[in-house]
Amino acid sequence: MRPIVFPRPFPKHVTPARWACVDDPVTCRRCHHEWPAGDPAYQMACRGCGALSGQPCCRPEGGNERVCFQRDQEARRAGLLIPCEGLSWDGRHDKPLRLSLSRSPDARAVLSGAPPARRFAA
Repeated sequence: MRPIVFPRPFPKHVTPARWACVDDPVTCRRCHHEWPAGDPAYQMACRGCGALSGQPCCRPEGGNERVCFQRDQEARRAGLLIPCEGLSWDGRHDKPLRLSLSRSPDARAVLSGAPPARRFAA
C-alpha cells in the first residue's frame, strides 16, 4: 500500500511591498493644493484599517498608497484638511504617496496594489 501524498499548496499571491515616506511633500492632483510637511491626514490614527498616526494605511488587499476615507474625514473634522475645490463629488483630495522600490531611513513599508516592474531580456 502506498502512502497518501498531499499536493503542495499553491503559493499565495503576495502583493509587493514598496517604500514611502509620509513626511514627503504632497500635492493634490485635482486642486493643486500643496502640503510641504506631508499629508495632514497621516497625523490621525485610521479607524478604517487600524493604522497608527504617522503610518500609511494597511488594508490587506493593497492600494495603501492612498489614505482611507475615514482618515480623511477625521482630518477634516479636526481642521487639518479643507474640502477639495477640484472636481470631486465627496470633497476629498487626490493625494497619493510617492512609492519607491528602495528603502530610505524615514520610509515605511506600503502594501501596494501594483505589481513589481519586470525587465525582460531581449
